[in-house]
Amino acid sequence: MAKTYVNKEGNLILEIREEPLSAWLTIKKTDFLIDENEILALIEEAGIKSGFDEAIDYICKHSLEKEFEVPFPIAMCNKKEVTSMLRYNFNPDLLSRPENGINISTLEKLKVFRSGDVVAEYSSNIFAQGGSIYDIFGNLLDANSVDTEQAKALAGDNIAYDVQNKQFSALVDGFPYLDENGCICLLDRVLLNGNEIPPETKVKCPINLIIEGSITYADIHCEADISVQGDIQFSTINCAKNMFIAGDIISSNRKGIIVWGNLECRSILNSYVLCLNNIHFTDKIENSTVVCDGEIIGDLNSSEICGGLTQAGESITVFQAGSYDRTKTEIEIALCPFYRNLLLLLIRELIHLKEDKELNATTIAELENRIEKYERALDEKLNQILKSEKQKPKKIKVQDVIRPPVVFRILKHSYEVNRPEKGLEFEEKD
Repeated sequence: MAKTYVNKEGNLILEIREEPLSAWLTIKKTDFLIDENEILALIEEAGIKSGFDEAIDYICKHSLEKEFEVPFPIAMCNKKEVTSMLRYNFNPDLLSRPENGINISTLEKLKVFRSGDVVAEYSSNIFAQGGSIYDIFGNLLDANSVDTEQAKALAGDNIAYDVQNKQFSALVDGFPYLDENGCICLLDRVLLNGNEIPPETKVKCPINLIIEGSITYADIHCEADISVQGDIQFSTINCAKNMFIAGDIISSNRKGIIVWGNLECRSILNSYVLCLNNIHFTDKIENSTVVCDGEIIGDLNSSEICGGLTQAGESITVFQAGSYDRTKTEIEIALCPFYRNLLLLLIRELIHLKEDKELNATTIAELENRIEKYERALDEKLNQILKSEKQKPKKIKVQDVIRPPVVFRILKHSYEVNRPEKGLEFEEKD
């Protein structure tokens, strides 16, 4: 229904029509003079801001005469539908059937999209369409013509389609690709073959990483979860979330294995492992430095800790403890051992880099910032512990045989086993 605006004298009538959106002015023949300012006042009252040139073109094209009592256009919207193009914000040629695995060189070229990021969208060049760009009220026109159902059908795994904005967005972190049907999908995990990872090659993965088989001399930094379906040998790994290893961690002690979530594995042998939360293992921790801020839990029927230093922030539970060759074994509950050991590791690295300050200037600056960050995190965690009224009792439990020498510590209290024993539960004292 048309909306009208009338001046005080009643001799000017401004009519807003909807199809097509336009404004028409009727000048009544009366004894009153026509005041141009009154016309401008009606235009302003109606909120008309654009379409004046289109109205002039319409008058010229149809040879209209401005007469009393006859409406004529003063603003018009000449909207033209244009074909919308689907534009990808990624290279659709990089990934092909990624569910079968990808190689390192392809992984380096991929751009990660975080949850909520726009992966693809329909768009058109309204400035080249030949019609109005704005409606008569100054609003930018949406000239996109999109088949909504067809667009929805293009949203594949981990992708959502926004009807209003005509955009395809990521539901999780991942790499976008087109499946065999042309649907837009998001790969939320990377599958690599361990045998195809070249030794000493730095692998950076921003999403979940699955490695088939074992890896040797690997250098991996992952911003999500890692799952290794074999063993890890002579490797350096930094995992931002949880890490699962079907086999063993072997001789990985140069920069070690750092896990910022939970760790599950079979055994840890001659390695350096730091874990922020909890560690679960089934077989053996042997001649290693293994540290976590949470619990270290071994299988109650088969696990053993032999040699080395094993530290936790809350509790340690294992089936047997101590080595057969009388190598000293240390099992300890300490305050914030993860950050303490991590800082020691990074400070040693910093000292090494400073042997050539000019060559390593950038790396030194980055490492010093990380050290400051982790020092603040350590202080915050210590303050949190001190302010906490109720804390879970700290304890060490060995279910079966203890082979000497084994030193047990809980904070400032220690207990040393110098002859074979069976079964021990060592709890925190007030």
